[in-house]
Amino acid sequence: MTDKEEDAILNKIGRAKISQCMIVKNEEKNIVQALSWGKGIVAEQIVVDTGSTDRTVEIAQEMGAKVYSFPWINDFSAAKNFAIGKARYSWIAFLDADEYFSGEDAKKLLSLLEKLHPHACDGVETRLINLGDEGKVISMDTQIRIFRNQPDLRYVRKIHEHLVAADGRNLRIWSAVGDLSIYHTGYAQNEMQNKKSSQRNLSLILEELKENTENYEMYGYLGNEYEALEEWDKAKEAYQKAIALMPESLYGKYDMETSGFVFRLLELMTVFPGNEKSDILALYQRAVKGWPEEGNYDYLLGKYYAGCHLFGEAEHYLEQALDKLEKRKNPQCCTLISANIMKFYELLAMCCLNCGNRNGCVKYTSALLKENPYLMTTIMLFISAFHQDMAAMGRETEGAGEVAALLGRSFYDFQSLKDRMFVLRAAMDVGYPALVEVIRALFSPEELEQVDRALNQNKGGA
Repeated sequence: MTDKEEDAILNKIGRAKISQCMIVKNEEKNIVQALSWGKGIVAEQIVVDTGSTDRTVEIAQEMGAKVYSFPWINDFSAAKNFAIGKARYSWIAFLDADEYFSGEDAKKLLSLLEKLHPHACDGVETRLINLGDEGKVISMDTQIRIFRNQPDLRYVRKIHEHLVAADGRNLRIWSAVGDLSIYHTGYAQNEMQNKKSSQRNLSLILEELKENTENYEMYGYLGNEYEALEEWDKAKEAYQKAIALMPESLYGKYDMETSGFVFRLLELMTVFPGNEKSDILALYQRAVKGWPEEGNYDYLLGKYYAGCHLFGEAEHYLEQALDKLEKRKNPQCCTLISANIMKFYELLAMCCLNCGNRNGCVKYTSALLKENPYLMTTIMLFISAFHQDMAAMGRETEGAGEVAALLGRSFYDFQSLKDRMFVLRAAMDVGYPALVEVIRALFSPEELEQVDRALNQNKGGA
């Protein structure tokens, strides 16, 4: 039976078969994982090498992949379309070498595609989870990496390529965001690697912009590359062009081509000096109008006002951000807050303390200390709130015992030398002498002698 005859039979009975495709160059550290997820799931694995000088090709061949060579011509679409041309089967899974499905999700693929067989569907949208160097989630997006192997579906653009239909029709996409996630491990590379790839990407983006000067996506990607190269003014200008060219119909769509460009521009304007507050607020208003559920904009504005020592305004925007995080329905929203939740809570607590909302400060620091009691900034904020409260009531001295009892009851075991030392140091740094004395009373004379010796040595070293 020929391959075509086999495929025709599979199509008739609704059985899906997948060709896994990828283009690679010097991916020996990723290629094993890139091919492993598909073993037993896909019918063939196609690796198109664009000039590796390491063991990528050798490893791929050892793992049973069909390896082809394609000369690099500064065009990602050309290389990907070459790979598609080698695929035999009705569905294509086109992941990068630093991307993979979990074993659980990989097992879902065939059954999901078989359900789609009788339906008019060009591709499948999945969640893309970007992981940092330590394996933590940095951000999430959606991508179309699974699609039918049809002659009229091909990639376009030299860089930041995407699928299009030859007749120009809108692609018919089925969402599997709730079922399938692709993990991307190459998102947080080291600084040198980022700068090297940004130089390459920059030239390709500029070539694309010569052909289409009104392409808002390319201007946004241009901003990303200038930002990676720390050319902040050029990045800001590129993002501004992207937003000016962005069609109003795209507002409300959560992805890197829309809300992401607005976010990055707002971040640059709030972090770097020289931007008028009115311009920052105008961009913020445009952002929340387009993506009202996105709390990251409020987070950026809260950090901006905190940096200006306008703590009341900062608290207002941070509270809004927290409310949106708690109510979010879309996992793509509030990812910056989620990834920096401890810093977020500490900033909010600090703003509460500085604008007299001591109850708010205690509320947010308590939530953090329950998760991790050994956060020095957090415990200092917690103690400071009670110190101010007791001082306002004229109970600074007698109240110190109550504060110590609360700390021991809620977060710390004062039988532990480590815990006593930690709270003592925090009380000293805050400048709450009555609490320092209460905590010192928990040490034995021998322990105090060692503690004082260590503290004096630290002072001498400083």
